[in-house]
Amino acid sequence: MAHIERMQTECPPDAHKVIRPPENEVNALLCVKLDAAQCAHYGQADFCSMLGLMSKHPQLVCDEELKAVIVAGAAEAELEPSFLQLDGDGTGHLTYPSGAVGEALPVVDLTQDDANLTQSAGFLELLGTKQFIIVDAEAMLILRSISTVYPWDKLLAGDYLRQYLKARAEVSAEDLGLFNDVRFGRIDGFSLKSTHPVAYHYLQLERKLFLQYPDDED
Repeated sequence: MAHIERMQTECPPDAHKVIRPPENEVNALLCVKLDAAQCAHYGQADFCSMLGLMSKHPQLVCDEELKAVIVAGAAEAELEPSFLQLDGDGTGHLTYPSGAVGEALPVVDLTQDDANLTQSAGFLELLGTKQFIIVDAEAMLILRSISTVYPWDKLLAGDYLRQYLKARAEVSAEDLGLFNDVRFGRIDGFSLKSTHPVAYHYLQLERKLFLQYPDDED
């Protein structure tokens, strides 16, 4: 049985739309780059359940071996994943377990410059273009939530993005390891508050945005 806590949002998915129509379009598709070692460490069931936090229809970046593991566990985790295939010319396309193939679009990989977060700082400007944006699993829920704020309030989305950039710049590899232990249900998040405040702050930012700004499709 998976240990992942499926957090429930605190408002209906369309609640923030009632106030006024969106001002900015989101045309980009977020794809999550996965770490096979993480799947091996936490197990197939928990790993697939973690992907369900992102979406019931996650768009994923991984090697063929991990793809097979995810496809095998997708039904139990109630996932319908697709997988980004890079074409080698700056574009990529989605492939589906059914064999279907999507259209080729440009690809921007935000995981390639995570040391100084330079590319991630332009995240909002990337959302309006029809393209794939690759993010890592540790950022997926925060950046997805920011992308749902952006259509209605670009300034607020920018404030949240700055909070993310600051928090991500401060976390260490150990902090991210503890963050994942919390996400995968191995330790209690509150236990980090006094011992690892940086990891706790990053965790709290993710939960705040996840709970307040749900994905429309879920």
